[in-house]
Amino acid sequence: MTTKRIFSIMAAAALTLTVSAQSDLDNYIGVSFGGGLNSMLYSTPNGKSGLGIGFDAGIHYARFFNRWIGLGFGAQFTNANGNITYNWSEVTPGMVHPSNPNTPCDLTTSFDNFRERQNVGLISVPVEVLFRKVLDDNWAIIFGAGLQLDIPLYGSYIAKGGSYTTTGVFPELGPHVISDMPEHGFSTYNTTQNAKINNLAKVGGSVIVDLGGRVALSNNWGLYIGAYAGYGFTNLLASAKTEKVIAINPTDPSQIDYRGTFDSGATDKANLIRAGLKIAVDCGWYDKSRRKKAVVAEETIITPTDTIAVVAVEPVSNEPTEAEIAAAEAAAEAAAKAEAERLAAEAAALEAAKKAEQAAAEAHYEALKNKVESIDFHFESAGEKFNFNSNERPVVDELCEMMKADKSIKVLITGHTDNTGDAAKNLNYYGVKRAEALKNYMVSQGVSADQITCESKGQTQPVAPNTTKENRALNRRAHITVL
Repeated sequence: MTTKRIFSIMAAAALTLTVSAQSDLDNYIGVSFGGGLNSMLYSTPNGKSGLGIGFDAGIHYARFFNRWIGLGFGAQFTNANGNITYNWSEVTPGMVHPSNPNTPCDLTTSFDNFRERQNVGLISVPVEVLFRKVLDDNWAIIFGAGLQLDIPLYGSYIAKGGSYTTTGVFPELGPHVISDMPEHGFSTYNTTQNAKINNLAKVGGSVIVDLGGRVALSNNWGLYIGAYAGYGFTNLLASAKTEKVIAINPTDPSQIDYRGTFDSGATDKANLIRAGLKIAVDCGWYDKSRRKKAVVAEETIITPTDTIAVVAVEPVSNEPTEAEIAAAEAAAEAAAKAEAERLAAEAAALEAAKKAEQAAAEAHYEALKNKVESIDFHFESAGEKFNFNSNERPVVDELCEMMKADKSIKVLITGHTDNTGDAAKNLNYYGVKRAEALKNYMVSQGVSADQITCESKGQTQPVAPNTTKENRALNRRAHITVL
C-alpha cells in the first residue's frame, strides 16, 4: 500500500470523528434585539381598538445537551403599544348644576374621533426548549418554544387626537342646548391628557416561539437572525373596573376627568401579543469533556511478498489544543467582562444625566415659581372688561408650559379690586371675574382646569392707596400662588 493511500485513510478517519468547530457548540451567551407587532389585544363596545408596534431587548443563555436539544433562558425589556378610537355619546340625566341648583339638567358627552394610545413596559423572563439542526460547520437552524414571565414596570396613555364635547339641556327651561360655557363644563375639550395607567397586573405569562438561523462569525462568535411570536394567556389588567371613561362631578359638570380605557370599565381584559423579527449576537464554547479527541487506528498492510506488516497510524485530530482552548476562553471572558463594564458605564452615565436633568428642572421650577409669585397681573381697563395686560402674558405662558408637562402642579389665583363701587360686589363679582379671566386664559393654553383654583379678596388687600387713578389701576389685579 502506498504512502499516499495511508495518509488518505488517516485523514478520512480524522474528518469522520472530529466534532464541528462552529455549528454545534454546547453553550451560548449573547444579547438580542427584536421589533415588530408588540401590542395589547383587547376590545370595547364603544370604540375601535388597534394594534401597535414595539420592541424587545435583552440577554440570553442557551445550554445544549447534545447536537439537537437544549434549554434557553434570558431576561429582556419588552415595550408594547396599543390604540383605540372613540366615536360615541351618552346622556347623563338629572344632574344638579351649580348655576341652577334647583333645576336639574341632562348632560351629553360626545366623542369625535377621540384617539387614545397606550404604552406599557415589562421585564420578561423567557424559558424555552431548543431544537437545533446543524447544516454544516457554519450554519445551524434553531427552533425554540416555551413560556415567558411578564412583569409590568410601567404603563401610560396619551390622547393623540380628536375631541370630546359636553353639552347640557335644562328640560324645565326649554330645549335650548348649552354648549359654549366652558367655565361651567359645557364645551369642546381638546385631547391634551396624558397619564399613568394604574390598572396593570403585577405578573403575567405568555406562550412564546421563535425560529431562526445562526451563522458562525469566528470560532466562538455567531450571528442569529430569526422571527418570534408570543401570546399572553393572562390578563394584563389587575381587576375589572366599573367606572366610566369620562367621570363627571354630578354637582359640578365643569369638573371632568378622563380616566383612560384601562382604568375604566371600557374593557376588562387586555392580553399581550407579540410577533416580529429578532437579531442576536452570541459567544459560544464547548464543555471541557469535548475539548480533546483523538483517533488511534491500525491498518494491516500486505506487501508484494505476502509479508504482513502492521502500520501504526499516528493520532490525528482537528480539535484545538489545550492552549488554544484556554486562550479562546480567556478572550471570551475578557470580552464578556469588557461588555459588562461598558454597559455599567453607560447605565451610570444615563443615571447621572437623568439626575442632572431632574436638578435643572427643579431649579427652573423654583425660579419660575418665585418669578410668578413676585408679581401681580393687571387688567387693561376697569368695568366689565377682564383682559389682563398683554405685556404680562409671557410669564403666564411659561407657567402654562410647565403645568402642561407636570399635571401635579396646582395654582391658586386670587382676584383683587379697587374700592370703587359696592364692596360686596367687588368681592363676589369683580374679584372673581378677574381670577376666572386669568384661569380661562391658562386653560386656553392647554392647562387642565383641575390644576387651577380661583378666589377673590375684593378690595380688602390693596397694594397702593386708592387715591389716584394710577393707584386704583394697580389694585385691579390678579395674583398667582403656586401650591
